[in-house]
Amino acid sequence: MGLDFYSVPEALKFLFGSQVLVETPSLRTRANSFLRNGVVSFQADLNVHKNTNTIQESELDTLFNAMLLSAIFADSKEVKAIFCEPEKRAQCAGVVKAMFTRQHSLAGIALSSSKTSAFVTCLEGDFDLRAERLPNPFKALPQTTLGTNSSLLRVLLAQAAVLEPMDSILIKYLDGEWLEAKALIDELDETAHGVAELKAEIDKKIHDAEEVDDLLDFMLKL
Repeated sequence: MGLDFYSVPEALKFLFGSQVLVETPSLRTRANSFLRNGVVSFQADLNVHKNTNTIQESELDTLFNAMLLSAIFADSKEVKAIFCEPEKRAQCAGVVKAMFTRQHSLAGIALSSSKTSAFVTCLEGDFDLRAERLPNPFKALPQTTLGTNSSLLRVLLAQAAVLEPMDSILIKYLDGEWLEAKALIDELDETAHGVAELKAEIDKKIHDAEEVDDLLDFMLKL
């Protein structure tokens, strides 16, 4: 195998440090999920002892970005949608923006203030997730603390009872409870950071849902 190919463990160590798999061995499973669902292209090397999937060097940026996004969105299918669906990417960018606004940490995970805004800006824009690495807003990969079966959003949900108003609204939004989220956000100052953006996302969800209801009502009358 040439130097431009990496096994999954080699790629993770190269991207996130030599100790990352010692601290969180299950990261390998999460990385492999992105090979299985087609986010990351790979080459299968077959031999009599075991099958080894290798990643070309050109795929390392894609794997890096997928692992960062999976720290926030635990479902690998959702991460794939961010790569493939502009509307889903825009929606998730709005969620991330609301999460990171005025925060120095989330669920005990320290954030790099100089990179959080750059991370959001890249997601909002036309940044190529397969050609370049996102700015890393985390001082340590969240999965090393939370585990690969959780995410920042899931942890925030578990802490819902003690969250600040914007966090509570964000959780209502993520759970699809848009009318409740609207009722809460309407009480906040729209000029505060992140409020207007999240309010617009909530209003759009409510409007889209109402259009679907109207269409169903019309079809039932036919």
